[in-house]
Amino acid sequence: MNNKVKGLKIQALQNHEHFGFISELKLVLEQANIDELAKLLEQFSLLVEEENRAFERTAKSSHTKTLSMLDKESGNYYRGLLACVNSAKYSPVKEEKEAADLLLILIKSYGYFISESYESQHSKTVNFIQDMRSEKYKKASELVGTVRWVDWFEKANQNFMEVYRTRRDEKASSKAGTRPLKSVRKEIDEVYRNIVNHLNALNVLKPSNEIIQLTSRINVLIDRLSATMASRSTRAKKKDDDTKK
Repeated sequence: MNNKVKGLKIQALQNHEHFGFISELKLVLEQANIDELAKLLEQFSLLVEEENRAFERTAKSSHTKTLSMLDKESGNYYRGLLACVNSAKYSPVKEEKEAADLLLILIKSYGYFISESYESQHSKTVNFIQDMRSEKYKKASELVGTVRWVDWFEKANQNFMEVYRTRRDEKASSKAGTRPLKSVRKEIDEVYRNIVNHLNALNVLKPSNEIIQLTSRINVLIDRLSATMASRSTRAKKKDDDTKK
């Protein structure tokens, strides 16, 4: 019987699938305890640990998406504030028009700061809100109706900065010299292929019940992954077909 490890496009796995597979494979190899694979397993195990650290850092980078969403929300509140002031310029009520003109002087002095860097944007947002609530502009803000917009803008900025600081601190605490996930995956995939090649060779040159059982257990993992990948491909094709209709 020609017993061998089934093919797997390991490079096509999504990050969570990849880490799940190599973690299970490491456990299976440890349990099998095949002497001829010991050195490769040692190398493989170290890389699994490194991928775990890299994977965790990548997962934390989801803060980037959250930041983008919160930044957009904060910008929308500022734009809403501007719209409120600009519309008051055309008010038939003299006091409202004068209030809008006063606020516009303040707004123009800051420039369009919501397009600046995060740190600069935050600093100017805090100062701008303080000015809007100062005695000089408070009454004008009340007349024009921007008080609630200032409150919303402040809250959105606070939410944004909370996530921003979390991401910044996580980056600062990352160990120096750690490799990106893509680099670790590339190396571990090479070791995986070496393991497969050695195991397939053992199936031919030194077949045993232990080798056959190990190969079978690995193939179970591969079959499960292949089914997941096939299902994902089918869903993607269906979505593409629906889009073309």
